[in-house]
Amino acid sequence: MPVPHTSLDLVPAAPSDGDPRHHDFLVDGRPLLHRLDENDGHDAVSPLAADLPPTVRAEHAHRLLLADGTRQVIHSCPDCEDPGCGAVTAVVAREGGDVVWRDFAWQTGTAADPVREGYPGVGPYRFHGATYRSVLLRLLESSACLRVA
Repeated sequence: MPVPHTSLDLVPAAPSDGDPRHHDFLVDGRPLLHRLDENDGHDAVSPLAADLPPTVRAEHAHRLLLADGTRQVIHSCPDCEDPGCGAVTAVVAREGGDVVWRDFAWQTGTAADPVREGYPGVGPYRFHGATYRSVLLRLLESSACLRVA
């Protein structure tokens, strides 16, 4: 049975500070980090957060746009985007015109083990390809991902 489509958008990750550069993924109307925290509580943030250099955020958005069947960082340690520090990763795959995030796992090295370190009940998420691209392109066009000259 196919997975139903999931809505995707961006939401301020830290609305109390008023900084428009802090983002998290909004999946079916709820921040993804909240879903992950309920399962494990690892200290992770979106790589789209403002405390990471703008080039890291842009590179992350580009990787998510181009990924097809590869494991990608969805949330990472607050200081970097290195899975060695600990990161929530997922397989990002294209299926027809859709993009699917599946097999979420806490990764601390070169490979993830979704069986031992997975997030039960999180995903898979099937996004309409056009919506997925629109959300990430909107982020790239915003000041949140402008490269510093």
